[in-house]
Amino acid sequence: MKHYLVPALTLAAALSLTACSTGPTQATQSERPAAAAERIGTINVSLLRVSESDFPAYDTPEALAADRPIVLAGVIDGWQQGPATQTYAGGPLDYRVILRIRITQPLKGVKSTSSLAPGIAYIALDQGAVIRDDSLPAGRWKPDKTIADFEKAMPSGTRILAYPRELPKEALSGPVKRSGDRLPKGARLMTVPPQGLVLEDPGLAAQRATGQTSLVGGREPLGVGGAGWLEPKSMDELIARLQQHGIAE
Repeated sequence: MKHYLVPALTLAAALSLTACSTGPTQATQSERPAAAAERIGTINVSLLRVSESDFPAYDTPEALAADRPIVLAGVIDGWQQGPATQTYAGGPLDYRVILRIRITQPLKGVKSTSSLAPGIAYIALDQGAVIRDDSLPAGRWKPDKTIADFEKAMPSGTRILAYPRELPKEALSGPVKRSGDRLPKGARLMTVPPQGLVLEDPGLAAQRATGQTSLVGGREPLGVGGAGWLEPKSMDELIARLQQHGIAE
């Protein structure tokens, strides 16, 4: 018999709570319903929203950028399998998926970060629930969402902006049981805070609704930090806004 089991999302929770340090306001679950009223386009970011927690939210894109070591814009280059760790003995594994971003516009810290030298950022994200199968040991349960599911939901070529930092090796929750797909020599896995991914939905961009943004938040709804996040109506406008606030290389 099989049924679904949602594992402890320890990596995502720990990094979400520690990634922001100055200038934010607290975003609580009670504030989320209004922020979650997003327009529906052609990409599906629900695969990135596998957990909820309170976190310090920045009220503008530039406020977050000022407090992060790296800011970059580009396009999704693809998805691949990341490492799987064991949080406790005999339990299911915590799987990560890796989002590859081909950098087309370095905005902050990219040129000085050697692990980004190939022009690709490798972002580690929680892969979500595993499928419980009582005929197998818990360590062999597989993720519900596959790499193909992520590619279908947010396909290669989608424009994206990220606020990453290199993932500390000690941040992985427990020993690595499956290494996942290998990275190129010198590359490093990276992590992003809750507001650290912004995508441009091509379906929303094609609608060109007056006064509406074609941007969509990744791990959190775009407006969770306030109206400042909703002012840019396109990826080009978001990049220009950051550059106007001195976020440029």
